[in-house]
Amino acid sequence: MDRTTGQALRLPILACAFGLAAGAALAQAPAAPAKVDLKLFDRAEIDRSKGCTFVLWQDDRDPDKDRYAHLFIETLGRNHVRENARIKVGDTVLSFRRIAVGGAKEFGYKTFPSALYKMDKEESFLIMDLKLEDSPGEVVDVVGGTMTVIRPKLPPFIAEVKGNAGCNTPAAPAPAPKAQVPAPAQAPAAAAPANRAPPVTPPAMFEKYAVRPASIPARLRNEAIKSIGCNDKLTRLPVTGYSLSEESAIWEITCNEYAGDTPSKIFVLVYTPDPGKQYTILKPPIPKGKQRQGNIAELLDVKWDMRSRIVTATYVEGNSACGMYERHQLAEDGSFVLLEYREKIECGGNPMKPSDFPLVYRR
Repeated sequence: MDRTTGQALRLPILACAFGLAAGAALAQAPAAPAKVDLKLFDRAEIDRSKGCTFVLWQDDRDPDKDRYAHLFIETLGRNHVRENARIKVGDTVLSFRRIAVGGAKEFGYKTFPSALYKMDKEESFLIMDLKLEDSPGEVVDVVGGTMTVIRPKLPPFIAEVKGNAGCNTPAAPAPAPKAQVPAPAQAPAAAAPANRAPPVTPPAMFEKYAVRPASIPARLRNEAIKSIGCNDKLTRLPVTGYSLSEESAIWEITCNEYAGDTPSKIFVLVYTPDPGKQYTILKPPIPKGKQRQGNIAELLDVKWDMRSRIVTATYVEGNSACGMYERHQLAEDGSFVLLEYREKIECGGNPMKPSDFPLVYRR
């Protein structure tokens, strides 16, 4: 990959700023300089659970698994106005402000392939030369690139990075219970009937929860068996719900099993106060001319990303030598939006990851 800052040269102000930053640092570099002691943040120091952020991590680290991975974090405020970014040098956290941007295209969250950051109190700079891609779920991915750290009297330090920009809005809290009015002192409280079920606290918005088997209407189960071709026994397995509002949810019901004991699921949009009368079996879209293994309503080997509401489905044969891979995002109205569909028809050749199958469609 080209590690130069050629893209930044498209904007004269940015090119000039980059030149001044690099020139100032190189002019002051001693004959035997010390190195920039750039450190990784502890995972506990990076909180992305609220609001929007832009982060970079060392390209050979996994931010979901490694305790130390992140090099850079920038909080994005209202209208994606940037707060000062942070890096760690030694035991000190340094604050930088973005002062110039460049590149042929502006990506989401006002992010650019090239950017220049400067410290307010000294002539220290960060130079970004990034390869950006828009991803599903309103995320901008940094799939590669460099972050160059320039500090007075030290040579530039170049870090290979990956990262992303995105938002993570916390789930809405469950509705607070209504205040109870105490009974008059002279009127003893009536005992609750022994067979009355305890009150159920509704789940938060788009929270995963268990659905009692007795709550699945016979009419819905029969339609899944007759119209979709689901296995009667499998439809009686535990059901998972995903709350959409106080009165609606998506139910994930096991339908069939295919090669390698891979289970298929169907998804039903239900009106939770009366699911027997109001429900819709969803049919996740598929590119024109393509056909799933099983029924149009079935998704195989389902995995959810709860934060982005993206569901991934995979069907493979012959040790991943062929098959299908698809990703959908759950919209606010409870429908599925197809984000990506890949398919490898011929089963010959070396095994490969389903996410690397030939691309058929991408939104």
